[in-house]
Amino acid sequence: MPLLTDYDWRTKYDPDDGSLIGQFYLTALACAQRYDRTTGYFSATALAIAARGIEGLVLNAGRVRMVVGCTLGEPEVQAIEQGQSLKDTVAGMLLSMPLVGKSQGEKEALELLAWMVAKGHLEIKVAVPCDEHRNAVASNAIFHEKAGVIEDKTGNKLAFAGSINETAYGWQHNWESFHVFCDWDGGAKHVEAEERTFAQLWADKAKRARVLDVPTAVREDLLRFLPQGDQEPARLQRARAEGVPAVP
Repeated sequence: MPLLTDYDWRTKYDPDDGSLIGQFYLTALACAQRYDRTTGYFSATALAIAARGIEGLVLNAGRVRMVVGCTLGEPEVQAIEQGQSLKDTVAGMLLSMPLVGKSQGEKEALELLAWMVAKGHLEIKVAVPCDEHRNAVASNAIFHEKAGVIEDKTGNKLAFAGSINETAYGWQHNWESFHVFCDWDGGAKHVEAEERTFAQLWADKAKRARVLDVPTAVREDLLRFLPQGDQEPARLQRARAEGVPAVP
C-alpha cells in the first residue's frame, strides 16, 4: 500500500496538465484508508471512471464518508411547513430520481457502491441549506462545498478544495481546478480547517445547513444492486484476479 508521502503533490491541479483522474484521484485514493468528501453533487459514474483508485481504497480496508448537497423547492418546503419531516421530504426527492445503470460500467459502479455501503466502506449523508434558524428554505441557493481530506495508514493527511464535484463530468469533462495541501509539507493549517468543517457538517452542527443520514428507503433502493450470494463486486473480483488480495 503506497503512502501519500511517496508522491510529490502539486499545489494546484487543472485540466491543462492532463486528466484530473490520472493526475490526482487514482493515486491519492490508492493511498487512502480514509476519504472524507463534501460535494454539491455526486453520481455513481464517478466510481466507474475512478475504478483503480476506489478499488485501492476498498482493498486497503478504507472508508469513505461523503456529505452531498440536496436543494429543496417550494413544494417540498411547504410540505415541511405542513408537518412532513425533513427526512421524509428528502427521501421523496431522492427516490424521484431512480438509480439506473445505463452502461455496463455504470452497473458495475452501482454494484460496487451498494457493496461499499453494505460492508461499511461508504457512508453518505445529505446536506440541506437552511436559514439562520436552521429551517429548510426554498431558493436557488445550494450546498456547494467541494473539498476532501485523504489520510493514509500512517496518519499523513492531504486536503484538496476547489470547484470539482464528485461526478464524471467534474472529474473528466468540465474545466475544474483545485488546490492541494499536505500536513507534512506546510499545509497543516489548511488540512485542519477542512477537517473542522467536515466534522461540523458530519455531526449536523453547521449553522446554515442541516445534515441527515441517507433515508432508509433510499439506502434500500441502492442495495438492490448488491451482488447475489454475498459475492464481491465484479470489479473487486477482477482486481483480486490481477493479484490484489481480497478485503478481509
